[in-house]
Amino acid sequence: MVFRQNAKMDDSKIRKLKSSDGKIFEVDEKILANSKFLKDLINDYPEPDQEIPTNQVDGKNLEKIIDYLKHLEIEKPKVIPKPLPSNDLKNFVNDWDYNFIHPLTIEECIDLINAANFLDISDLVTLVAARLASDMMTGPVEEVRERFGIKPDMTEEEMEEYDRYPLD
Repeated sequence: MVFRQNAKMDDSKIRKLKSSDGKIFEVDEKILANSKFLKDLINDYPEPDQEIPTNQVDGKNLEKIIDYLKHLEIEKPKVIPKPLPSNDLKNFVNDWDYNFIHPLTIEECIDLINAANFLDISDLVTLVAARLASDMMTGPVEEVRERFGIKPDMTEEEMEEYDRYPLD
């Protein structure tokens, strides 16, 4: 199955990306320059009809990544402060970026950040990391741990012992 990502058929080169689950995406080569990994792979697969494998990225995430790469051609992301000053991500990113990342679940964000990291797309890694950081700033620690599936690394007794000695 081939997915055309609004490919322009003018003088630009159309390249085929193959996801780990076998989906083929036809995309304009110029957007791939925003991924250091894909930019390097273009040299390894110079023929436009060759399929460029993205073995660590499934079709669902590759589609999201292609949408993000296309948008980078239109609007560069804002610089997101580190550490994030508050959990209101909307104050620190463009509207498009917010609408792109906000609806995703934590699990989808983790899958996407892994895929973006593999493809070396630093702007997307930063955006997803900021989204996850903003989620970690909401609610009590126990609730955040549960939401993220984080198990305490200390027993209840160790935590009580730790709480007895303030850091100040």
